[in-house]
Amino acid sequence: MPESTGHINLDAIVTSQPVDLKQSQGPSGFIDLAGTMLVVDYGRIYQEGTPIGFLFEDGFLKDTTGPLGISDKPRPIEDIPDCVFRGIDSHGVNLVLPGARRGPNGVLQYNGVRLDIVHGRIAGLNHVYCGEFDDDGVLSVRDPLAEDGLRVLTENSQLTTLFEGHRSNGEAWRHEYTRPLYRKDRTYTINEIIRYFQGFDSLTTAQKKYVIDTMAVWSACGILQLVRKSEGDASLGNVRHGAAGVTGVRTGNVTLDREEFEREIELYGKYGALAVVSKGIKDFTEVRLNLVVAHEFGHQLEFVLTQAAQEKITDIFDARRRACDKQHPLPNNYNGYSELLTPPQVMERHFLSGYARTSMHEFWAECVAAFSVKESRDKLKELEPGIYKLLEDIILSPTSILRRTLHDTILELQASLRLGREFNNDILSR
Repeated sequence: MPESTGHINLDAIVTSQPVDLKQSQGPSGFIDLAGTMLVVDYGRIYQEGTPIGFLFEDGFLKDTTGPLGISDKPRPIEDIPDCVFRGIDSHGVNLVLPGARRGPNGVLQYNGVRLDIVHGRIAGLNHVYCGEFDDDGVLSVRDPLAEDGLRVLTENSQLTTLFEGHRSNGEAWRHEYTRPLYRKDRTYTINEIIRYFQGFDSLTTAQKKYVIDTMAVWSACGILQLVRKSEGDASLGNVRHGAAGVTGVRTGNVTLDREEFEREIELYGKYGALAVVSKGIKDFTEVRLNLVVAHEFGHQLEFVLTQAAQEKITDIFDARRRACDKQHPLPNNYNGYSELLTPPQVMERHFLSGYARTSMHEFWAECVAAFSVKESRDKLKELEPGIYKLLEDIILSPTSILRRTLHDTILELQASLRLGREFNNDILSR
């Protein structure tokens, strides 16, 4: 890359980003080429109905002919004098190429993901326009939900960043950003779980795996960080009243009983997320969920929901409990609140776990726990589709379910996590 200009190394760009016109959905609008108007339809460029090239969202043109010049190699729109595109990208967000400002050129490693910077535009796979990076190191992510299509990242959301290249004036530049208190050898998902679970390093290998396996989905989508910063974290202790865990009403911090924590891990290893256990009452059993960390996290998560969401959960629980009491009344010699069942009734139960019958709050926490791993997530979807949809929305459409004061924070964070490929579209299929 020449040091005297802001031009990019085309060979590096071409080899780093695949060019597949069949997979690429380019922008739509018009190109003004020194007064000549060209139509762009999903990236395909036409002059009076004749195709003369392809325009990618990141500002590259390919396979051009006619007034755009004959070239089968990708070229940035800046290389064609008096060429301006105005229209929308494949998400329907306003797009102008080139933009008003010229930024750096080079290679960006974002959370370990290789991305190219072309005059300040971030180019993703198949030349998708992912955002902008300026000469001061400020990174903005392309987001259809943002007012102007770009969401500026802050210390709260930006992942580990390393840029090597040149500023717009041709000056050689290396810029690095590392998240505070994060370990460079760990992913964002693991780092957040470590930050959340106090004393994580002192856990055994089996205990660490249990915590990671049952909390990964909440970490990868940014919800764990949101809850950790607004409500509290988790740690081991001695819960004297014998419960597996407690969530502080005032602070939101979770304390897990050490003995119960180890027992949960043992049961999880033997039976998976769900197990049928004896209750010591003749002919009756109870379905239990072996996901104590995710359960207590569920109580914390309840604190960040809208009032409308909490009322919906209450309505679902009340209806479920009325039906349960009618079909599966508790035996006279039982002093607890869990749903008890005879073995033939297990597949006809009203609650995913017996303990979920105790109260709306425990019902919600058990549903959150079940949603946290694929095995029980699928069962929750089958047994309680209304709650499943609500939990799905928390991850995929958080502004529909979280308190308004948290909307900007989670949208900014999720935009960053998508760029860093922590938060992917297949998150609920894993």
